[in-house]
Amino acid sequence: MSELALMIPIVAIVGGIGAGMLKSHYKHKEKMMGHMSVDQMAELEQMSKIADILDQRVNVLERILDDEVPNWRESPERNESHDKTI
Repeated sequence: MSELALMIPIVAIVGGIGAGMLKSHYKHKEKMMGHMSVDQMAELEQMSKIADILDQRVNVLERILDDEVPNWRESPERNESHDKTI
């Protein structure tokens, strides 16, 4: 019984400190996201546009492959290559 009486305040203190640290971490993370420079924002926008263009190109290539090689997605070579698509 005495161990339980000692554990309750310890758990409460550790939990409170942990919650405070977690709150502080996310507050800092949010603050840093708001402090991007104009150059960083422009670079991020440019990278986003490039990613969209590359995504469109991949979609076009997949459509071409679907037309030319209907079962290309199930080919054994593709499964052995350890494809790391997201």
